[in-house]
Amino acid sequence: MRATERLAFVTLLGIMMCSATAAMAQTEAPREPDKVWSYLNALPAAERQPILEREAAREGRVVVYGALGIDRINLFIEPFQKQYPGIKVDFVRLSESDLADKLLLESRTRRVNSDAAVASIPWLDLIKPALAPYQTTTWDVFDPRLRFGGASAGWSALSYEILPSSIAWRTDRVPSADAPKTLDAVADPKWKDRAGTTTQLESMYQGLILAYGEAEAKGKLERLAALGNRLYTSIAALSDALAQGEIDIAWNMGAHRPSQLKAKGAPVDFVLPTPTFGQGITISTIKGSEHPYAAALFMEFATRADVLETVDKTEPGRFFGNTKGRYTLDLSNYAKLVLFPALDRNRFRELKQQTDRLFVRQAR
Repeated sequence: MRATERLAFVTLLGIMMCSATAAMAQTEAPREPDKVWSYLNALPAAERQPILEREAAREGRVVVYGALGIDRINLFIEPFQKQYPGIKVDFVRLSESDLADKLLLESRTRRVNSDAAVASIPWLDLIKPALAPYQTTTWDVFDPRLRFGGASAGWSALSYEILPSSIAWRTDRVPSADAPKTLDAVADPKWKDRAGTTTQLESMYQGLILAYGEAEAKGKLERLAALGNRLYTSIAALSDALAQGEIDIAWNMGAHRPSQLKAKGAPVDFVLPTPTFGQGITISTIKGSEHPYAAALFMEFATRADVLETVDKTEPGRFFGNTKGRYTLDLSNYAKLVLFPALDRNRFRELKQQTDRLFVRQAR
């Protein structure tokens, strides 16, 4: 065989092998939900992405359950749908407790309607039976504190962002020099009937216990409760109350909210107290889902460094888990960050009873 013929033969053979490999990948991508995760986890990143995009486009839809505001999830949904216009994202907003109940009920009855879930670290122990073991291609570049479960554990979650707990105040009523910069300062009786917080204080209580021990944490919480706080059902409602002047001081509020108010010109300022407490927001795929490839693609998208950098520019005031990005708040500068931990059902119920007894009784 002449050299030119040999070269042509080798080239043709290479083309045929590539075509065969592509065809094999097309036919081998499993459709059964339980087989999808091990298949995807075994694929290198370069091979996984085109398969995800192809199969997700075939599915054409992803249903996301989430315990967060529409404005915040839209920071991910809108650019995702711009990049993948053929994949519709349906978001179902739920409270944290309703999210857990719904995920577990669907998992037990095997009538799964969700494909992905956005929750928070304290709820992971409760909902992990419903979570799929998908490890994204971004898994290894996440801060180790923000990776949960994994393929070998049979479930997984990544905390793509942390909402640091802030103390905020109205600068037209509280001079910044006099504003409380710590929770102990907030608990000063001079702020009685001027402060507000949310009704979800179980995680904060557990965070205080981690930082100070049970006895000291209980004392701090009792002094805070004695302020007669106005209580709000969400951070968004707490933020609105501060903006509208219902309260002068807000504590245990995600820093992204006062950051937004300040950027819009509202008379508001805030600090991150030391130690800094943080609520980790998580994303996971769901076992037995109808659209597993679209769910995996959405999780990949939401954990990419460039996507998180864009979110940070749009709405600063939070930490991000992907260590390859550059953000306004650098997680590495907060060595004393206390993440609100996962709580089992009994511990959650116990903490809720204690915080309700303290705060609801004395609320305005």
